[in-house]
Amino acid sequence: MDTLEWLLFLCIYFKVTQIAELSWTADVPNEVKGLLGSCVVIPCSYNYPDPQGKAKSFTGIWMTTEGDRVIYHPTQSKIVKQYQSRTKLLGDASKNCSLMIEKLQQDDRGPFYFRIEIEGYNRASYRKNKVSISVMDEPNPTDFFVQEEVKEGENVSASCSVFHSCPTYPPDFHWSHSGEHHLQTQKLQNGQWKATSTLTFHSNRTDHNRPLQCRVTYHGGKHQETSKTLKVKYAPVNVKVEYQSDVNEGETAHLKCSSDANPVSSYEWHSETGALLNKGQTYTILIVSRHSVEAVYCTAVNEEGQVRSSTVKLNVLYAPDIRTSSKCSSDWGVLKCECIVESRPPSMVHFVLGDRLQNSSVETNGSVTTGTLQTDFGSFKFVHCLANNTLGNENLTLSLLVNDNMQKIFIVSGTVVILLIILIATGVGVVNKRKENYEDVHSNDICSNDHVYGNVRTKRRVPLKTNV
Repeated sequence: MDTLEWLLFLCIYFKVTQIAELSWTADVPNEVKGLLGSCVVIPCSYNYPDPQGKAKSFTGIWMTTEGDRVIYHPTQSKIVKQYQSRTKLLGDASKNCSLMIEKLQQDDRGPFYFRIEIEGYNRASYRKNKVSISVMDEPNPTDFFVQEEVKEGENVSASCSVFHSCPTYPPDFHWSHSGEHHLQTQKLQNGQWKATSTLTFHSNRTDHNRPLQCRVTYHGGKHQETSKTLKVKYAPVNVKVEYQSDVNEGETAHLKCSSDANPVSSYEWHSETGALLNKGQTYTILIVSRHSVEAVYCTAVNEEGQVRSSTVKLNVLYAPDIRTSSKCSSDWGVLKCECIVESRPPSMVHFVLGDRLQNSSVETNGSVTTGTLQTDFGSFKFVHCLANNTLGNENLTLSLLVNDNMQKIFIVSGTVVILLIILIATGVGVVNKRKENYEDVHSNDICSNDHVYGNVRTKRRVPLKTNV
């Protein structure tokens, strides 16, 4: 092809193209999809030859191919009743012939075509460019995406996408989780649109095993929901020891460690000094003793971290144990007894002198209860100390002791008498000797009439119902 032929070809091509652009043409899809009860927009544009200034106004009309029934006209009275107040022409009628149909019904399937009437110029019907509507009873499935397994504190991004054909009233998105929302719309082919809602938030342990839900509501009221369950990894929290704090001495105690964690925790038990006692969720003490029980804590461990519980200690309960340091003493004819009892719960302490219950004072300090008796000495040799609590009772017999001050008085008195006897014997003779004998005998009588008791102790259990 030489240069002249090429130039001729280009001239013909541009001329044909110009004629085509100026001819009566319309661009409309063959079919659009619409949701029942919602709205649908039929995208449409058209061309016509240049009216060269003759056009005064444009009247766009939509009609059915069967029977040429008018479904849209600027004058409502010219629209068939079925479509009145439900159709609307969008945009500038001189170029845009897009039609919106609201409250879509099953009978709104078409086919339809567009007609333009240009006042003062011409009119045309685009019958060859007909369009039908595919009415859907339910929306298309929602596309839902989220990274389902995350670590606590990481950003989570979730997206929810739907297809629709009503750009005038796009779907409304609602998320079950708070966060930052972003909406994006995308125009597709054949009157279809894609709406995508994106949610971004920081993950927390409270999101673990919690459904993340996206709810989409379409114009007209129809809606659909979709969800996915999040899996959040986090270090142990709420680590605590579950146990019965009060336990009787000699019994078995069971302690259990619990926590909230993902993945599930493993457990270790330590003494208050940090010594490892056991591994596992439970720790068992076979024979509980007040002398060996110690404070302990448990530690929960997983791949995200480790956390220890607070320290706990068993409250060991046991029957009364009267200490051997309990005693009685007398001073100037006054008897004073002290009975020291160790027990938990604290004991009641009583004194029995002869066959009578004595008034006494009681003081409790922790697990130690001290009973104090102060009364006249009398001629009794023993005092009984009785102690009891809810777990049992104890009885200890205390012997009476004469105070050392009393013994010293007896010894000094005897010494003075002997010195007097010696002096009198030296100066007086036989009379004085008789007096000495008399004084000596009298001194011995005094000593033999005073009672000095040794420390004799007996200890025994008595029934809880002992009368005191």
